[in-house]
Amino acid sequence: MKDYFLSQEEFDLIQDETTQVLKTVPQPKDLNPYYESEDYLSHDDSQTSFFARCYQFAKSWNLKSKKALIGKYAVDGKILDIGAGVGDVVGVLKKAGYDAIGYEPSNKARSFAARKGIDLLDQTDTIQPHSIKVISMYHVLEHVPDYQKQIDQIENWLEDEGYLILALPNYNSFDAKWFKKYWAGYDVPRHLFHFNKNAVLNIFQDKFYLKTTKPMWFDSFYVSILSARYQKRKLAFIYGITIGLFSNIAALFTKEPSSLVYVLQKRK
Repeated sequence: MKDYFLSQEEFDLIQDETTQVLKTVPQPKDLNPYYESEDYLSHDDSQTSFFARCYQFAKSWNLKSKKALIGKYAVDGKILDIGAGVGDVVGVLKKAGYDAIGYEPSNKARSFAARKGIDLLDQTDTIQPHSIKVISMYHVLEHVPDYQKQIDQIENWLEDEGYLILALPNYNSFDAKWFKKYWAGYDVPRHLFHFNKNAVLNIFQDKFYLKTTKPMWFDSFYVSILSARYQKRKLAFIYGITIGLFSNIAALFTKEPSSLVYVLQKRK
């Protein structure tokens, strides 16, 4: 797999046969340089290109969906958004009256959040055990160097029977199989691990059980447009929109969308 987004470096994907998790190999010791691009839109919402505007439109739509889903499970408790990016999820939750905090390790992303009046944590040592009702992680776990350690932390932070709302790219989706090595959902090396539904169930089964899953319909379009760009397709935007649409139609039958949201509840 090649880092088509930035460095053009080559990486391998190695599957753990027990969990079905794919691992990016080698994993860089310092990932920060691989995020240093104005085109990395989740850490920079100042861009005004046509593609960036489309991204912002989809993000605003998704924010409504995220608020509704998170709020459903956090009527009377504290919410923690891990990998909060530029703070949009925390901001919309606070505006709706929820007790929400966010953690974001990127200085750049936190600075954009601060400009909007949203203060995000730069470390997690102030989070008390068993103090959080809902933790959200939208497209974050794939970036974490040690996902098992992260799962253990999440379990420790959550109240008894608290909820984890997790969104991940799905390497079993139609668009992943269509674009193969060009699939932007792999996004090596920023994505250190890669998941399908079975992989998620396998790594969480000891500490959580699955309540439900939901598709993220806009993700197929975004990922497919990027993938078409990586292929250097003519009319990449139109081609990507078309494949994204086919992927969503296929997912109606296969239940394998480009990205999935998992609602997991902590076991007693």
